[in-house]
Amino acid sequence: MSKVLFMNLPAHGHINPTIGLVKELIAKGEEVTYLTGEEFREKIEKTGAKFKSFKFYLDDKDDDEDNLRSDLPYEVREAIKMLQRVVKTCKSVFDAVFNDEEKYDYLIYDSMFIIGSEIGKSLSLPTICSHTTFVKAFEEPSNPGEMPLYMEEFRHIFDSIAELERTYGIKFPDIISGYPMAEGMLNLVYTSRYFHPDVKGIDDTYKFIGASIADRNEKVDFPFEKIEGKKTIYISLGTIFNDSVEFYESCFEAFKDMDVKVVLSIGNRIDTGVFSSIPDNFIVLPYVPQLEVLEKTDLFITHGGPNSVNEAVYNGVPMILVPQYADQFIVAQRVEELGAGIIIDKDKLNAGLLKQAATKIMSDESFRVSSKKIGDSLKEAGGIKRGADEILEFVQSCREE
Repeated sequence: MSKVLFMNLPAHGHINPTIGLVKELIAKGEEVTYLTGEEFREKIEKTGAKFKSFKFYLDDKDDDEDNLRSDLPYEVREAIKMLQRVVKTCKSVFDAVFNDEEKYDYLIYDSMFIIGSEIGKSLSLPTICSHTTFVKAFEEPSNPGEMPLYMEEFRHIFDSIAELERTYGIKFPDIISGYPMAEGMLNLVYTSRYFHPDVKGIDDTYKFIGASIADRNEKVDFPFEKIEGKKTIYISLGTIFNDSVEFYESCFEAFKDMDVKVVLSIGNRIDTGVFSSIPDNFIVLPYVPQLEVLEKTDLFITHGGPNSVNEAVYNGVPMILVPQYADQFIVAQRVEELGAGIIIDKDKLNAGLLKQAATKIMSDESFRVSSKKIGDSLKEAGGIKRGADEILEFVQSCREE
């Protein structure tokens, strides 16, 4: 039995794909300690893993960072605030890891856990990187804009980073010029080679293991009888960009007269009272058991998050994609390229475009066939069992060196 420390961001799209892998590692005799945000304690502990938490300051909007010059451009102010939160989050992680008396045999971390590889070097541990999105999806060079004109305003961030480096003996990644994605000595990618776009720098340390679809240990009441045997559209913008009342109103207008049932997940940041009216053929809830609903869905309208897309194609569900941010544009583009969906620009979206795209997809079987082809490639890639086997084989090879 080996002891593993798994470090991850406290976000559903990063946590959910790893749940099955953690269970599989534990089933094979590994002792897993999972470090993430406190809100995921129950979900992690249900896998059998030990739970450790760190403070994730990137969600902290009401902090004490407003002592910045009032004449700074908005983009500069927001960049400084974000970097301050990144540094504070990293310090919280360092405190949790380096004050831990447990001795681990290897380290697993998410590809957006940018300090993962440096922690591995500091602890002299074999490292495995968990890629829940496409490899290098965030590594487009950032547009510096006016940033160089205000570098003095970033001075305290540089000083904080230097202090962390001295205290913990860690080389901090360059977070000023962009957001580097982490890599490991072994890299597990939760998709198939067929679905993944061609990217430079992918070598044999990258193992494409398909989608990690597993029970999320959730008990959510849902009226499945209302969609049984009916044409069903499921709409969800994920857990981050789900507060767009205007988008939801467009959905109401687009589908209120169609002979379909529409399941709409709106999250917990808005109340149904904000809507002028909800059509009778809609089921509107703050949270929906997505895996189970997708099994009964004919069309999925999504933000294009990698996890949501994987779950859709796993069930052969075609999509309308309304990407909001970063990797979602790349994932959506790949879905459209492979014939499994249609992209609608979020800034041009209206009820007419939604209805037109939905009608086209639901009347053309080729979209479902293409989605199923992607899904089959994910299933054939080996899944969580292959992922666990790759990890154990890699760790054993490190011991033999």
